[in-house]
Amino acid sequence: MQRSIVLTQRPEWSIGRSKDCDIVLPDRWASRHHSIIRVDPQKGYHFLDNKSMNGSFVNNQRVFDPYLLKHGDRMMVGETELEFVWLSSGTPPPATTHNEAKFILMTHSSRTQGEMWRELLNSQGLSTIWGTSHFELEKVMAHIESLHNAPNLLLLDLGMPKTNPYDFCRRYHETYPDLQVILLSGMRQSVHDSECKWAINQGATALLPGLPRENLFGDLTRITERLQTIFRGVDWHQINAEALTSTLLKLQEAVDSDLSGICL
Repeated sequence: MQRSIVLTQRPEWSIGRSKDCDIVLPDRWASRHHSIIRVDPQKGYHFLDNKSMNGSFVNNQRVFDPYLLKHGDRMMVGETELEFVWLSSGTPPPATTHNEAKFILMTHSSRTQGEMWRELLNSQGLSTIWGTSHFELEKVMAHIESLHNAPNLLLLDLGMPKTNPYDFCRRYHETYPDLQVILLSGMRQSVHDSECKWAINQGATALLPGLPRENLFGDLTRITERLQTIFRGVDWHQINAEALTSTLLKLQEAVDSDLSGICL
């Protein structure tokens, strides 16, 4: 599983083993309140140690003063490594907002599709936990809830071998009555109306087609519609068109490079 956290929704993020931290690490070598990432809209993102027992590190160097993070920096908290990534290289940090931070739990059997969905959601300020389809969803949900960090929405790939998404949709209302589920149709770029109606009848909010691997800008309208469906599920703000355009450009370059590598 991969966890990706967008840092624009709060002015400060506490990191540590305690369940009241913003970023909880199940790491016995991390202090309860180990370190902090502080957001400055003018200067950037600073990483600082919070008087931890074992210290905080950036790129294998111990941090004693606030450290201004750069793209690709790797932070070590206990035995957990965190990587700092700019969604768009060279873009200054956005102004800190006071929106409630939200995250989506997503499963996908396709690495490419999973990475594309994650990048699109991150570009719009939504954090994600992304796992391959080879885990038991109920166990993952229980683990996340034990950290007091329940997801705001589930994006489930239909190709999950250990969890039947339709069966989960029928059963989840009893345990998670307020949690919406949106199903993903794997790599298929179109779904029949009858399939969408069946998914909704089983308790899903929607069934979304896969993302195209070519001509992403040509499919911009439909990609925007899919994001809006997800936004309604988490009560999110309007689409950031500039961030979406930048992310689509980066994704198209990455997909084209990947396809070229396969051809070679």
